[in-house]
Amino acid sequence: MISVTPAGSVTLQDVAAKAGVSISTASRSLTGAVQVSKITQARVLSAAAALGYRYNPLFGEVMRATRRGVSNHYLGTLAYITPCDDAQEWRATPTLNRHWSAARDQAARFGFGVTEFVLTSHGMTARRLGDILQARGIAGILLAAFPKEPFELVLPWEHFATVPVGHMIQNPQLDCVVSDHTHAVLLSGRVLAARGYRRIGLAMESYQNSITTHGWANGYAALPAENPRLAAIPPFLPERITARAFTDWVREHRVDCVLTLSTFRNQPNRMREWLADCGMLCPRDIGLVSLDVTGATASWAGIDQNSDEIGKAAVDLVLSKVRAGERGIPKVHRSLLVHCCWREGNTVRVVSGEKACA
Repeated sequence: MISVTPAGSVTLQDVAAKAGVSISTASRSLTGAVQVSKITQARVLSAAAALGYRYNPLFGEVMRATRRGVSNHYLGTLAYITPCDDAQEWRATPTLNRHWSAARDQAARFGFGVTEFVLTSHGMTARRLGDILQARGIAGILLAAFPKEPFELVLPWEHFATVPVGHMIQNPQLDCVVSDHTHAVLLSGRVLAARGYRRIGLAMESYQNSITTHGWANGYAALPAENPRLAAIPPFLPERITARAFTDWVREHRVDCVLTLSTFRNQPNRMREWLADCGMLCPRDIGLVSLDVTGATASWAGIDQNSDEIGKAAVDLVLSKVRAGERGIPKVHRSLLVHCCWREGNTVRVVSGEKACA
């Protein structure tokens, strides 16, 4: 195993600050780039020595080789931690599975493998897992999103560069890569308003809203403010959705289009069937929009969250942290938002000559 971890907690940013140069200049100085003056390089090398920073030239070479399209040698392993009792549970969630596949492929491009660790299976505790990862020389962690309720996770963060994939953690606050859930709702609202929908409702189970730090509900609350023609309808966010409660809500508020998700607790969304059983056909009588179009709702109109890009960006971020020697909980955490796009489907009406929304 080849280590890419600088000694201690000193980062490339620390070296750059001490030498009075940018991070990119510090990196080029340590790799011996010809574009850097000898005086600047000497200053950076002196700062690195004073701080005890050790740069691994092999990792830098792999990054340069990747940019040139040259095949990489194997550098090491990233941990992909799934915080659920059953690994197959999150694999049954299409969005989470796309995160995993894309992350694995992206890591391979940089010479890294990805190994899954199921935190709560067979007595695996956070302390034990931390010991295993350190023993194996693993410095980078990708933390999978939880398919159900928020999961409390405690690891020896100070030893690892950690990036949650597709979700945020409230405590501790870590750098993460997530879908822009608020933008997804606002984009849907713009498309639907242009097609004449005026009573748009949001319906999903409460855990699905909470694991996005209320991103769905926040976007929904902003819809009437962005477009005053839209009615302000209370969102339907029960602990568990049932056909009766859902259709009662639709009727009570005269909803003409529902914003929802493709699955509930890994089970396909059956709202189309529930509405049909009550004599409401889609899209003739009511529209349905999936805010995360997957195989379960492949024919629906809605939002493609670009989940592959989330997995890829998470790998890029965690490797940049590994390279820079960033470990532990950041003083100021960063959230990288991956934007979504609209996908046509047969669950909403189409207006002739309509302009595309972005």
